[in-house]
Formats: sequence, C-alpha cells, structure tokens
Amino acid sequence: MSTPLVWHPATHGHELALDGTTLRCRKSGGRLLPSVPRAVRGSSTGGKLAELRDRLVRHEEECRATVESWLLAGIPVPAALLARVWPDPGWRSALEHLVVVVGGRTGLLTEVAEDGRTGLVARDGTPHSPPVGPVSLPHPVLLSDAERWRALLDARTEAQGIPQLAREIHHRPDGTEPGATGLDDYAGGEFAELRHATARAAGYGFVMRGGFATVRIAEGGAGLQARYWLGADDPGLPASTGRLLWVDASERPVPLAQVGPVAWSEGVRMAELIHAGRTTDDR
Repeated sequence: MSTPLVWHPATHGHELALDGTTLRCRKSGGRLLPSVPRAVRGSSTGGKLAELRDRLVRHEEECRATVESWLLAGIPVPAALLARVWPDPGWRSALEHLVVVVGGRTGLLTEVAEDGRTGLVARDGTPHSPPVGPVSLPHPVLLSDAERWRALLDARTEAQGIPQLAREIHHRPDGTEPGATGLDDYAGGEFAELRHATARAAGYGFVMRGGFATVRIAEGGAGLQARYWLGADDPGLPASTGRLLWVDASERPVPLAQVGPVAWSEGVRMAELIHAGRTTDDR
C-alpha cells in the first residue's frame, strides 16, 4: 500500500514531505531532489517533519518489539486486535509476510480485514482465507519446512519486518547431561570494557539484570528466562563472559535437558550475538 506524499512549503522554492520515515525534498515546480539541502532541512518545516519522523521511527521500533515478543511468547493473538492495528503502517510492516497459523492453516500473512478475517498465502503460492480466529506466530525452530517458506518469500520478493524466517536458530544437541543446569560454550569471551559487552546486549534488545543479559520466552504455557553472564563490576573495567543458563518463573535453574526448543534457540542466539563482539587476536 502506497500513500500519496503530502508536500509542505519549506524555504523559497522548496517543499518537503515524509515518505514513510524518509524526508524528501522537491523544487516548487515538482522536480524531486536526490537529497535535502542543509538550509531546507534546517527550516521550520524541516524541524517539524524531522520531529514527526523521529516519533514514527520510535513507533515502528515499538511495533516490531511487540510483534517479536508475540513470537517468543507463543500465545495466539486475537483476530480483533490484529484487525485494529493492521491499518497502521508501523504495525502492518511488522506483521505483513510473517508465517502464521489460523484455524489450523498456515500461510504468509498478507491481509487482515476489519472483521479479523486474514488473508494467507500457502506454500504453493495459493491465497486462502481461513475462518476468523486467533493468529499464532510460530517460532522458526518449530517450522520443519522453514526453507520452503523462505523460498516462497524470495519468489514473491517480499521481506519480513521482524526476523522470523531469517532468524538464527539453534537446536539442543543430543546427549545433554541430565543434571547440567548451565552451558559454558560461550564463557571466557573477553571484552576490553564491560560497557562494550552490555552495549552490545542492549543493541540487540536484551535486558541487563544483575550482571546477566536476559531474554524472556514462554514455551508450553510456562515462562522461562535465558541468562548470559557478562559481569557486574565497573563498566570501564575488563570483563569476561560466563555461563549461559535458563531459570523458571521462581528463578530456579532449569536442567538443560528440560529446556524447550524455543527457549534453547533464543538463549543460544543471545549468547552467540554478544560473544561475537569479544576482543580477539585480530581486534
């Protein structure tokens, strides 16, 4: 869906408009400029549109974070809620083209009507519209045919607003020690300063809590939290990463053999993303 641009007079001979979250400039005669001149950007109109753009960017970030939380929570989203937010471009860009399940039918989400009825595209490219019902967002680790969905998405030259099909997934290896409650594969990652590690965690959306980078997941109706130790000392001091573990709602460590596939994948994903920023011999 494209929305016509609304042009506003800025400086003499120039007009500005917001194209999504991008500031566009044109001559009053209609010729679009490749960039926005500094004087036009600094005009009163430019300042107001820049402020609006910043609010829209924050709104889109909040929409993506909320939809990603639905993906991790594993809880069906009411059709009425999706129908209410779908007209908003920020929400729609986060939801459109996700693989969803409605009434037992799976497809790429392409439309949500006012009454909550969804438009889906099956793996073979056939459109269909299941009866109105809750919409589930399956985690990619649960999609045995994820590669076929990726191929369909590529064939349609579409992109997802949040990482679902492109999300890194990790499977728990066979033979996990039954009594083990922590994973040391990502321990010993050295950072010149603790703040470098915590900033990397925050950049990927993880929450710091008591020296741990954390991510919350709900699986099988039970809430879990993955925790990866970064350190709790002076942010300017060197730091070394520690153990990755999972805790339940009572903050008791969960044996690795009992960690579900979504929680395992998301915990290891968090540790890998942060650990990759460690200081190495090459840096």
